[in-house]
Amino acid sequence: MAARKPRIVLVGGDGGPTGVPRHIVALSHALAPVADITVVSEPDRGGFLGLEGRHIALPGLASSLRPGAVWQGYQALMDALRTEEADLVWLHARLPVILGRLGAIRQAYKGRVSVTFHGLPFGPGHRRVMALLSRRLERWMARRTPPLEMVFLTEDQRDAMSAHLGCAGARHRLWVLGNASTIGPLPAPRQRGAGRHLVMTGRAGWQKNLEAAAAILPNLPEDTELSLCGPGTNDAGFAAKLRVIAGRARSRLHLLGPINDVGALLAAADGYLLTSRYEGEPIGALEAWEAGLPVFLADFPGARNLAKHPFSQVFSSEDPASRAREIDAGLDAFLGDKSRHAQDIRASWAKHHAPEIFATNARRLVETWLAAGA
Repeated sequence: MAARKPRIVLVGGDGGPTGVPRHIVALSHALAPVADITVVSEPDRGGFLGLEGRHIALPGLASSLRPGAVWQGYQALMDALRTEEADLVWLHARLPVILGRLGAIRQAYKGRVSVTFHGLPFGPGHRRVMALLSRRLERWMARRTPPLEMVFLTEDQRDAMSAHLGCAGARHRLWVLGNASTIGPLPAPRQRGAGRHLVMTGRAGWQKNLEAAAAILPNLPEDTELSLCGPGTNDAGFAAKLRVIAGRARSRLHLLGPINDVGALLAAADGYLLTSRYEGEPIGALEAWEAGLPVFLADFPGARNLAKHPFSQVFSSEDPASRAREIDAGLDAFLGDKSRHAQDIRASWAKHHAPEIFATNARRLVETWLAAGA
């Protein structure tokens, strides 16, 4: 008789096409051959396209400032985890990471527990009050939860959390599992006019700082266009604000909203822009890397971890004009020998962030955790 596959529940938050759902989808593909996978999250809004395994939709798991919604999410999540009786509960997204650990403290469900931090919840770029609260919360939880498998996207983030927790973190094991990108072969680029095309992917909000991207555009040559895509980017009020910032360049600013086929957009692009205040390990930048594009990055914590990309540029200033000059020079250099540079970029991506590498590392982690809990 074949041995029973372990049951793994992956817990996410919002169901939109953002980084955490895509990370969970990649995990489901990596682990489906060796485990029975169930994903618990908010209802799918395009983020869980291609998911392997069952999906249980629970309202109340997206981050919220409404106590009633948070309490509803906590109760629904605990009910689901008790029903599933998983061998491993793997928590993702900020609110589920908090709620799942509170449940573990209260012994509200069974199973080994792992937590992935998709970026540190404190540090440069975060709002000061929320960062302070997060620092205190992490220490408080580290002292009270049962021993956890704590996963980080980069070594720097792991080391920063270890230093922050100090003795309180000694009860837990800390690991690194970076992101992958999975856009696959690019379609033939759509026909486009002359000029150069920048792309930035990311939802509207404080973190992605799309206002900074719009401020760069008027300082770029008039042959350069910028497309922003992600949840909220085409909302009327937000779009109006960005067009005001873009000023005379507003006709070269394209606000596309959420899209599922980012490959077609990247296939028609000449470069990728990311103006975030903070990040974990941005899947959008990895997708641009996979597509063979140069990337232009704000100097957020972790930006220099993308230095393995052979054509990345971390801005030396926050001044929009200075950033525009660096982008202009970088695009000229890239387009001067586009085919060779794109080939080098894709080869570098395959070495560091291909899905096969991600799958091997994810399965190795799970096997280690479950063996320790046997």
